[in-house]
Amino acid sequence: MILLKNPFKKEKDIHERVHIIKNGDLNERNVLIQDYKPFIINIVSRELGRFVSDGDCDELSIGLIAFNEAIDRFDVERSKSFLSFAERVIKNRLIDFYRKEKKNSNTIPISYLNEIYEAEDIEERLFADNSQWEDQDVSEEMDDFVKNLLSFGISIEDLVENSPKHIDSKKNAVRIASQMAEDEILMKKIMDNRKIPIAEIQKQFNISRKVLHKNKQFILAVCLILMSNNDVIKSYVYNLLKEVD
Repeated sequence: MILLKNPFKKEKDIHERVHIIKNGDLNERNVLIQDYKPFIINIVSRELGRFVSDGDCDELSIGLIAFNEAIDRFDVERSKSFLSFAERVIKNRLIDFYRKEKKNSNTIPISYLNEIYEAEDIEERLFADNSQWEDQDVSEEMDDFVKNLLSFGISIEDLVENSPKHIDSKKNAVRIASQMAEDEILMKKIMDNRKIPIAEIQKQFNISRKVLHKNKQFILAVCLILMSNNDVIKSYVYNLLKEVD
C-alpha cells in the first residue's frame, strides 16, 4: 500500500519552507504555491459562494497572487500562523478587486457581503479606544499607521478625540475617505503636501465644508489605512464600508 504525501504540512514545516523561499529558492516557492492551491481554492470558493476550479475565474488568479504576496510579507515574529496570515491577505485582495469591480456594476459579489471577522464590531472599535490593539497581532501595523499620522502632525490621541462619535457620521466619513482613496491624483497631492485640500475635495465630491473640517483627521486616517498594506487594520474599515455600500 502506497501512502500519498499530504501537501498540508505542519505549520512549523510551512514556516521553514517560507524561510527557504525568502532566501531565494524560486523552485520551492513554485512548489509551495502548487501544494497549497487546494487551500487557496477553498478560500476563494468560500468567498464566492460557489466552488471554483483551476483557471476558472479572475478571483482564483487573485488568490494565487495574494498567496505569493503573503509569502513575501510573512513575518513569524508578527504572525504566528502563516496560513491564517495568507487567508487574511487573500480575502483582503479579493475585497480590493470587488470594490473596483463594483464601481462598474450593480451586482455585488457574495463574498463582498460576507463578514470577514464576525466577532469584530467595527462601529465600536475603529478609533474608539486605542487599547483595543493590545491583544491583537498588529503592533507593527499600528506603528506604521501612527508614523504616517505623525507625518501629518496628528497623534493617535488627537485621532481618538476627534473621531466621529455617531455611527452615521462615522459611516459618512468612511464613505468620503473611500472615494478619496480611489483618486490617485488627489492622494498623491495629499501625500506630497501633507494636508487635505478642503476646497478641492468639497467641490469634487460635493461635500459640505463643515463636515470636512469636523472630520478631516478621521477621513485622512481612513485614507491612509486604505492605501496601506496593513491588512488587519484595513479589515475593520472594509467591514464598515460594506454597511455604507
